[in-house]
Amino acid sequence: MTNIWLRYTALILPLLAWALSTQFGQIAPYIDCQRNGQWTAVSCGILLLVSVAGVVISRLLSTGTAKSERFIADAGFLVALAFVFALSLQGAATVLLDPCQR
Repeated sequence: MTNIWLRYTALILPLLAWALSTQFGQIAPYIDCQRNGQWTAVSCGILLLVSVAGVVISRLLSTGTAKSERFIADAGFLVALAFVFALSLQGAATVLLDPCQR
């Protein structure tokens, strides 16, 4: 039963990582500006790694499955790649933009 849930991690982990990054990205620039830190970039990088891990786990465990399950796993893989791309753009923005400028 747990193997079935692990196949669909590409649908769950990248979405949650992107949602957390988006919400934390609204708060962290104020903290970064006050304390001269890089918490926004660090958190986005960690969540990007979590998202990529979800994609890799789903891809590795989806081999040898039925066609219907394989379709869901492949669709989840493509959706997850979109969230990985979005997280990488958010990470690039946190590195390139100064959090203290308004």
